[in-house]
Amino acid sequence: MSLSKPRRCRAAFTVLLPRRRRARAVWAPLPSPHQVWAHSCVSKQKLEHALQNPEVTAIEVDVAMGYFTGNPGKKMPVMTHPPLLTSDLTFEDFLDKLIEDKRRHVKFDFKDLESVERCLPVLAERSSELARNGQAVWLNADVLPGPGLRRWSCAVPAEEFLSKAEEYCPGAHLSLGWKANPVGLEAYNEADCKAMAQICRHHAKQNVVFAVAARAAARDFQPLADLLAQIPGSQLLFWTGAWEPPLLNTTLVKLQESLANHGLLQRCGFDCRVLDSYFSCLGPMLSAITEAGNALFHVVAKTMFAFQ
Repeated sequence: MSLSKPRRCRAAFTVLLPRRRRARAVWAPLPSPHQVWAHSCVSKQKLEHALQNPEVTAIEVDVAMGYFTGNPGKKMPVMTHPPLLTSDLTFEDFLDKLIEDKRRHVKFDFKDLESVERCLPVLAERSSELARNGQAVWLNADVLPGPGLRRWSCAVPAEEFLSKAEEYCPGAHLSLGWKANPVGLEAYNEADCKAMAQICRHHAKQNVVFAVAARAAARDFQPLADLLAQIPGSQLLFWTGAWEPPLLNTTLVKLQESLANHGLLQRCGFDCRVLDSYFSCLGPMLSAITEAGNALFHVVAKTMFAFQ
């Protein structure tokens, strides 16, 4: 009986390569709230104008899913303010220009959840370049219904926005706001600010910038002052929309006096258009025109805010 040679068994080895880790995003420190803003730089022309202005220190830009004029058939993140959904400036092109500038801070105002999901990973990959330049980044969205629009839903809900920010851009500066009608008759109230404070506490967020409509804030500042007292290191940024009339100088002075009375001047900034002092004598007439315009605004608000 012949004995067969023992068969050699080749052990099969699976080589497990280490999973590539996503580089941790790094960010420039939170700067002073006292910035000179260029608002709604949603086109190449507006962006170039802001970058050529030596006084501008920070840029605000709206981001939404839309269409690039060079590729109208493909939806992508572009710099635009709904209901307009077409732009000659994509998110990545804007980011290239900003990093090349090496100086201005930037606030991205996200108008829908898909643009958040698409842009934040790209932003995280380039965060180190911005940090080396000392360029701060704020991630902004209107995450709660607020004055004049409390029955409306938000296109970027708070929980989804904060979870995506933590997933892709941990440590990034947050700018949280309310969906508001800035030329209506309502102010920020205790319930608005309590809901925002609860969100911040739930997510252990400090050093948050709260973006508030200047006109609504001027009607009753106390709830906002109480909110700042609850959230350590928080700031306020007062804004006026691109489509609303400039603030009367008297409204600005009223806000500044409220800040001074609460000892909060160093924690608040302004991204507002203010009526030139030359026209200040027309204040009463312009106030009357604004109040009359509120009625017309409510007629068109459904179309305007449904996309924001």
